[in-house]
Amino acid sequence: MILMKSLVPIFVLLWALTASAQTPNTHVPLVQKLDAMRVPPEDFTARVTVQKTKAGASTSETATFRQYSHRRVEANGRVVLDTLVVCDEPARDAGKMILFVGDACWFFDPRAKRASRMPAQQVASQALVADLMNWRFADDFDHTFAGREAVTAAGAAHPCTVLDFTPKPGVKNRSPLVRCWIDDAGHPWKAEHYTASRRVFRQVLFTRYETVRGARRATRPHIDNHREI
Repeated sequence: MILMKSLVPIFVLLWALTASAQTPNTHVPLVQKLDAMRVPPEDFTARVTVQKTKAGASTSETATFRQYSHRRVEANGRVVLDTLVVCDEPARDAGKMILFVGDACWFFDPRAKRASRMPAQQVASQALVADLMNWRFADDFDHTFAGREAVTAAGAAHPCTVLDFTPKPGVKNRSPLVRCWIDDAGHPWKAEHYTASRRVFRQVLFTRYETVRGARRATRPHIDNHREI
């Protein structure tokens, strides 16, 4: 009987800790910092360079894009970035465009001379230039606390809060699960994208930060694509 009385508080404590860990949206101020650091509060343009290296290859391929983003607030208060991404290089892809309007996405190929709407699954599975910058985590995702862990990047260890993000009901073109390592200032240092079956298909390590538009923002992510959804 004494043993039973001793175990009951332990079980209650374990249940409380588990329930607390699964409570959604407990770190809203940190997520708001994450969005503020990643995305300027007004319309912006950017030039993005992507260096692609295949596993086992000795050479890499460089692609350059222009990005034009317009910030607007929907009737429900959700902040979105309507974005046009234009490919300049390599030459075989020059002139190809991707347009994001809310949750919809279109792809334009100048050779076909027409735009086609991209399925949500295809958008979520591709390493698109826009997704790392344009997603509004506070507006588009719910989150749960997944722990604390340091990430070594840019020559230093960064203590981080680990949050799991899942798209809110009705939000499309997002990874089914994104695990993100965020320091107290709102800087992401690592992210993992998961399929619906909870397999990692993309890892991102942020290796450089610079002051851009009055804030310290990530300017060099290293992206490792494992597989598509």
